[in-house]
Amino acid sequence: MNQAVTGIAIGLLFLHWWHAIPDYLWFVTAVMLGAVVSYFLRIHLLIWIALGAAMAALSVNIYTNSVKEIPIDRENITIVAKVSSLLNSEISTSTIDFKLLTLNSYPIDSYYPLNVRLNWLQPPEMYQGQIWQLTVKLRRPYGRLNSAGFDAEKYFVANGIHGRGTVLSGTIVGRSYIDSLSVEQTARTPSDNSSAITLRQRIFIQAMAELADKTHKAYLMALGFGVRDALELHDWQRLRDSGLAHLMAISGLHIGLAMLLGWWLGSKICALLPELHRFIWLPLWSGFACALGYAWLAGFSLPTVRAVLMCAIVMILIRLRIQWPGWKIFIVALAICLMLNPLASYAAGFWMSFSAVFILYLANLSGVRQQRTVPTENNIDYQKDLLWEKMKVLAQLQCVLLLFMLPLQWYWFGGTSLLAPLINFVSVPWVSTLTVPLVLAAIATVWFPWLSNVFWQLADWTLYPVIWLAEQSVGTWLSLSSAWLPFLIGGMAWAALGWFVSWRNFKWIHISILIVFVSWGIPLFFQQAMSTLVTFNQSFLANDADVNHYKSSIGDAASPLWTVNMLDVGHGLAVLIERNGKAVLYDTGNRWQQGSIATSVIEPVLRKKGINQLDGIILSHADSDHAGGFDIISQQFEPIWKRSSDRRDGFLPCVQGALWQWEGLNFEVLWPPKIVKRAANPHSCVVQISDRNIHTVKPTNALLTGDIDAISELLLARQYPDLAPDILFVPHHGSKTSSTNTWLAGMSPELALVSSAKYNPWNLPSTQIKQRYIDKGTRWLDTAQTGQISIDIEAGSRKTQRYRQDVDDTWYRRLFSDE
Repeated sequence: MNQAVTGIAIGLLFLHWWHAIPDYLWFVTAVMLGAVVSYFLRIHLLIWIALGAAMAALSVNIYTNSVKEIPIDRENITIVAKVSSLLNSEISTSTIDFKLLTLNSYPIDSYYPLNVRLNWLQPPEMYQGQIWQLTVKLRRPYGRLNSAGFDAEKYFVANGIHGRGTVLSGTIVGRSYIDSLSVEQTARTPSDNSSAITLRQRIFIQAMAELADKTHKAYLMALGFGVRDALELHDWQRLRDSGLAHLMAISGLHIGLAMLLGWWLGSKICALLPELHRFIWLPLWSGFACALGYAWLAGFSLPTVRAVLMCAIVMILIRLRIQWPGWKIFIVALAICLMLNPLASYAAGFWMSFSAVFILYLANLSGVRQQRTVPTENNIDYQKDLLWEKMKVLAQLQCVLLLFMLPLQWYWFGGTSLLAPLINFVSVPWVSTLTVPLVLAAIATVWFPWLSNVFWQLADWTLYPVIWLAEQSVGTWLSLSSAWLPFLIGGMAWAALGWFVSWRNFKWIHISILIVFVSWGIPLFFQQAMSTLVTFNQSFLANDADVNHYKSSIGDAASPLWTVNMLDVGHGLAVLIERNGKAVLYDTGNRWQQGSIATSVIEPVLRKKGINQLDGIILSHADSDHAGGFDIISQQFEPIWKRSSDRRDGFLPCVQGALWQWEGLNFEVLWPPKIVKRAANPHSCVVQISDRNIHTVKPTNALLTGDIDAISELLLARQYPDLAPDILFVPHHGSKTSSTNTWLAGMSPELALVSSAKYNPWNLPSTQIKQRYIDKGTRWLDTAQTGQISIDIEAGSRKTQRYRQDVDDTWYRRLFSDE
């Protein structure tokens, strides 16, 4: 059995290495042949691995076939769909999940479910379980792809979402429509939409009525139903910086607490019943029922499924009087969870949940456990000693989790909270023993409003000290660059070594490791110190020219390499110029009501690169898709100098004739001829960057053009007839208003880079403009097709990297970008 579950789990994880979707029949045939060969070679583990790989292939093919049902032409289509999201009028949301029943009057095969996430600007009142007829624009769940930041495509795969779209109009389905459906469709459609509202939704509506006046209702919703839609940006920052995000949700910890509460309740009831054999297992089943019910309230999220599986395994083992080691329970739960949903392994919650359990198990094996306290004659002293031992164990476990979860924290979230162990040390027992039981009591008595309200109010009061403590941690989040990854892994290895090789007996080993760590860490600290030194010195330099001279002088002797990054920001622009570990940013992307490109893309990319301050920032013009994220970037990265072509406080003019050097690179502004009050497209700041001072033999010229129009191009062509960029950033996202024949006549760029959104309403870039560049022999690269584009430039060579094709060429990337 051990080989079976281990092999199946390994095989199910193979899909992370697939670059193309295997044809299921041929793949299964190959797997079966391999299994037969493995059987005769008596390598039984390979048989189970092959079986797991076949299951993964089946899951991927089912998901793929569902995605291919989504039309790629984005025409208006009519769907009939069931509401999947838990909704309430008190929660402002414009994103709703649906399960499709029909698509353009064609029924959806239940074997290939079709789940979509739709944006509805002002949705009417609707509830989970209702059936709606909608006119929508659908598309495949394509997302932006960069070297850091939120990976929307991976999120959609992990959560089984097959399409995205926009609702144009919608009406709730009435009885007459249901009567017109076929027998098969009617069987899957409720007879009355009012009765179609799910029980979970009804409980949620009743609970929301009681929570309306509670101070911490957003957190109580998360603890009671796993719904975190009401949490605002400052709430998320508070949870991230304090390390309490896992606590303000229905996680495995809460499922375990529900099981213990159910067990306790069952034991109390059992004590009141006759001593009959059929009541012996009442605490067992009542505990599991509570755990299962709490997971149902959470919508069976991944962490709750994992916890329920472990609870079920433990319950069955107890009932059958079978003893299994902890590692066996873990691997069986892992294998079953993957078999139920192989795509779940693409979710951060899957890895965080199972990793935390595995680390705690190893910590228990290696000695992080409560020491036995010998009872004394003084019972008060005994209780104090017992409490002290438990506190020490909890503190040790928090430190172990902080250290060993660091690599996962870095991979999924880009950093960690150093205060998390301290805050969790206090908050976890508090919330577990007070808040969660009160929340469960409030939900259990939801049909008795006066009593339920009492429990909600008590639960709300218990959160005051927790939220206050979390608020004190705001601003303490530690972003970790990729350069720190070896230190994270090394620190884990060192900590693990410390459990088996004591400091007292092997001091020389630990001292040697410490010396290695310090030696490797000095360059990172030196780099940060140099950045700080530059910032300090700029305040004593007379003008911008002095700053640039000072900065270029400390960078001239460094590596000849410099990098141009066009970030994938959808419709907008953000270009990052890197050299010697420093950076200049050209444009900041768009912003919207609840976020911005600066927060979701630019900041994570800079943090991952270890850049905590920008040397400079250039705003091409004032449009939101180019300058929308400036305020956030300015606040987070405090650029030393700023330039724009319109009048802004604290900005240097970005006008024709401006020249400066940065890290040995030459910057020259070619347009506009004068500064304006507000820069529009024709006033975009056109900057040419050259490395002629670094690479004298074959210098590279890059031309940043913003959104200049045909007239600006004509005037530029007249004033700079010899303009010959090697890398040209296509003006105005490749629209027909730019890239005229006159402008391109004297140019032969090697690369033409365009920043665009795949499903933008203006159909940019124009196919005519794209062909114009291709006809000149220029390589055309579009972020909508490639994701982030990075170009490493050295003497006589330029290495281009497309993130969608060259870095992360996973099977679902091709699926979503398939035209």
